[in-house]
Amino acid sequence: MIPSIENIQFEENYERLKIVLPVHRRWVYLALYSLMLLVWAGMAIYGIIFTVQIAFSGERFAFVFTVMLLVLLYLLYRLGKMVWEQWQYYAANREILFIHKEMLVLRRPVSIFGITTAYDRAHITPFYVSDKHQCPAFDYGHQHVYFGHDLPADPAARLIGYLNARYHPHFDEDDD
Repeated sequence: MIPSIENIQFEENYERLKIVLPVHRRWVYLALYSLMLLVWAGMAIYGIIFTVQIAFSGERFAFVFTVMLLVLLYLLYRLGKMVWEQWQYYAANREILFIHKEMLVLRRPVSIFGITTAYDRAHITPFYVSDKHQCPAFDYGHQHVYFGHDLPADPAARLIGYLNARYHPHFDEDDD
């Protein structure tokens, strides 16, 4: 039976359990990453235009300089990818856990975009409250995965109790 926990929405069908957790926007970070994304887009557009101009300039150094610019554009692309992921993280207004029979999917949706990570349930440890981050967490191999950062302590504890009772029934918190 699905519990009724404040601020948490549950939806279940035959193939998965969906848990929607609230997220409070951190407007300062969202504004900073939005600004960085705009600067990155301007730099990328200007870099592509400049690279094309140099490549077709006909100068004797054009090939070597174009290769150097392409390397810098690749580094700029990687930087933009990191900024884009962080922007999506802070732009999301909810966090969703999909628990399937074989996997757990953690998603922070932003329209059709968003950050999605999937974990094999066979390698997930029982859920616990992280002492350092004060939020629900689980271990996936050697990686600590945190979610529900904005949940109050009581609903987080009730959610962890429900998830452990349902998916890790033989787990005893005292046996750590």
